[in-house]
Amino acid sequence: MPEAYLAIDLGASSGRAIVGVFDADAGRLTLEEVHRFAHVPCPTPTGPVWDLTGIWRETLAGLAKASAWCKEQKVDLRSIGVDTWGVDWVAVGEQGELLSLAHCYRDPRNEPAAEAVIEKLGGFDQLYQRTGIQRMPFNTIFQLAASHAAEPRLLESTGRVLLLPDLLHYWLSGEQATEHTIASTTSMLTAETGEWDTELLNRLGLPTDVLAPLVQPGTDLGALLPEVAEHTGAPATLRVVTPAAHDTASAVVAAPAMGGDDWAYLSSGTWSLVGVEATEPVLTPAAREAPLTHERGPLSTYRLLKNISGLWPIQLLRAELAEHDPSLGFDHLVADAEEATPLVTLVNPDDSRFASPGPIVSRLKGYAKETGQPEPESPGALARCCLESLALSYRHTLDNIGPIVGRQLDTLHIVGGGVQNELLNRLAAAATGRHVTAGPVEATTIGNVLMQAVGLGRLPDLAAIRQVVRDSFDVVTVEAPAGNDPIASDATRERFARLLTHS
Repeated sequence: MPEAYLAIDLGASSGRAIVGVFDADAGRLTLEEVHRFAHVPCPTPTGPVWDLTGIWRETLAGLAKASAWCKEQKVDLRSIGVDTWGVDWVAVGEQGELLSLAHCYRDPRNEPAAEAVIEKLGGFDQLYQRTGIQRMPFNTIFQLAASHAAEPRLLESTGRVLLLPDLLHYWLSGEQATEHTIASTTSMLTAETGEWDTELLNRLGLPTDVLAPLVQPGTDLGALLPEVAEHTGAPATLRVVTPAAHDTASAVVAAPAMGGDDWAYLSSGTWSLVGVEATEPVLTPAAREAPLTHERGPLSTYRLLKNISGLWPIQLLRAELAEHDPSLGFDHLVADAEEATPLVTLVNPDDSRFASPGPIVSRLKGYAKETGQPEPESPGALARCCLESLALSYRHTLDNIGPIVGRQLDTLHIVGGGVQNELLNRLAAAATGRHVTAGPVEATTIGNVLMQAVGLGRLPDLAAIRQVVRDSFDVVTVEAPAGNDPIASDATRERFARLLTHS
């Protein structure tokens, strides 16, 4: 009987349950989406929080549908694993009771907490040298500090702090552990050893006895809890196996690289994560200034990368414009951008004014006015501004990373949902001047599923995983426009670089 693995893939606005059926003899994987749902952070008087019980209910629904589908198809469902976005956490009591809701990483209280933590440590350099993590105000260490300042008794009563995939794995298996790749988003691991930095937390007055044991991707946490199996109709033999539980880590697992170190990856979605795979940290001043973050990957790898705003501004733009024209979808917006005049207005996608939810048109126009550029008016001009700026940010990041890690990065593998934005892919190819491939779209799910297969002994390593990816899914070469595209010129590069110094 063919074997299947269930990936619960949770993004910051939606979740999916996808069954991966792996034919070990042929070395091929097929996917079947059995459940999809939307979820959004909920406003509360103390900040935006995630609907955890709603997410759990949908996870159980996905497991039930996956179990039914596998029975119909006569497929042996072997395991389940969860991946989510990083950094967000919950407090769990000594007896396993949930003590808090998970605050959304866009909670405005994180910024002042980050400033206070950095001041207490004597500057960001001190934190970076210990953890190697890019300064982002929502990193878990800052979130914990914000929570401790607002509600000090919460952490005093906490038995375990769990990140979101850890919580769902606990509810599935009864085991409390923190998977290594998701832990690395916290800025609470030492970059050198990958262990919890308890000395750092002690300096900040944060408890360390609440930290869960660390486990590697591919760890078998045990059998599905009997009550969960009974509720969903899942097999009692189903194992709960940790994938690379950070969604970006799972996506990079599925990058269709063929070995060597001349390639970079771009996990393209709400966030764009641009980086390289490495076997040791690079804690140099240049890496800090880039800034590069050191997140853990499976099988003793690091992901040296930069977090870039990604498709978030386009998502905000589409939501705002759709209020006036409900028929305006992403496809229409990208088509309008195709027709718009190139390189009229550029922005820094990571400017803090674009980080928060809500209407963005006035923010884009305000930025253009401040920097002496034409204010984009039409939907196409606004969208092209966002997409061209993002492509130039990719170029800037790759040009920085190569010398820092001492590599000639000739190839860029774009994976994830953003692969479907063909205009952005072409702009990236033109701007970066690299050989660019696009696909697979479902990289996160594929990486999740195949790391479960590694955990159960069906695949040996990353090279084997990536061979399955290349044999199973379409990966296309992105053709840049013929001739000398202005987006690739030194003048455009210098123009964009000047915007990065504007504040």
